[in-house]
Amino acid sequence: MHYLVLGGEASWDDVDRALDERAEFLARFAAEQPVQTNEVARAWALLPGLLALGAAEVDLVELGASAGLLLCLDRYGYRYRSGSWGSGRPRLAGRDRGGPPGSLLRRELSIGRRRGVDVAPVDVTTAEAARLLEAFVWPDQTERLRRLREAVATARDDPPELVAGDYVDLLPSLLAERGDALTVVVSSVTTIYLSDERHAELVAALDRAGAEAPLAWLSLEGPRHGGQFDGALLELTTWPGEERRQLAQVDHHARWLRWWEG
Repeated sequence: MHYLVLGGEASWDDVDRALDERAEFLARFAAEQPVQTNEVARAWALLPGLLALGAAEVDLVELGASAGLLLCLDRYGYRYRSGSWGSGRPRLAGRDRGGPPGSLLRRELSIGRRRGVDVAPVDVTTAEAARLLEAFVWPDQTERLRRLREAVATARDDPPELVAGDYVDLLPSLLAERGDALTVVVSSVTTIYLSDERHAELVAALDRAGAEAPLAWLSLEGPRHGGQFDGALLELTTWPGEERRQLAQVDHHARWLRWWEG
C-alpha cells in the first residue's frame, strides 16, 4: 500500500478502494518483492566504530548493503553529547549514554573504495528504486523517511559500487582485490540471519584474509546466542591477531547507544 501511495496511485484515506482495485498488484508484490531496507541511522553508531580504528584512510566492503547508503557515512553529519563530526546531510543524532569520547570525534576519516554486496542491490540513482526503499519504511515514521531521502540524494552524487550475490560466497574474491588502504568489512543487522554453518564460513573467510594482510571487521549485530541482550553489539575485530573490541551497545535502529570504551 505504501508503495502505491508514494506513486500517487492510492490514498490512505480510501484503503478499501485500493484493496479492491489493486488486489492483483498487491498480491503479486507481497509474494515476489523481498523486503529491502537501508536504515541510515545506523551510520550514527558505525561512524565512531570506524574512527576507533585510528586509520587515516580505509576501503569499505559492506555485507548486505541494500542500496549502499551506509557506505556513504563519511558524507553525513553527526551529533553526540561529546561533540559533532562532519557537516553533510542527513544530520544524524540519537540518545548516547556515555560516549563516544570527544577525542574520537576529533579524528579524520578518508574512505577510498566503497563496495557493497547484496542479493538484490537497490540502485537509488533511479526514482523507482528510491520509491521501493521508501515503501518499506512505515509511513507514519516521517523523520526516518526524511533521513532516507536525504541519504539517497547524497548517494546519487557519487554512488558506491554494488555487487549482486551472496556475500558469504563473494567475500573471498572481494578481499583478494584489496589495495594499499586498510580494508574494513562492515555488517549491520545482517549476519544474524545467517545459519550457524554459513556464519562459520564467513568468519573463516575473514580469518584467512586477515592472515594474508591487515583487515578489520566492524559489525553491528545482535549476539547470535545472546539471550535477552538488549539491542545490537558494536564490535571491532582486527587482523593480524584477531583482536576483538566490544565498543558499544546500540538500539537496532540506532535510536540510542551506550559506549563502553573510554
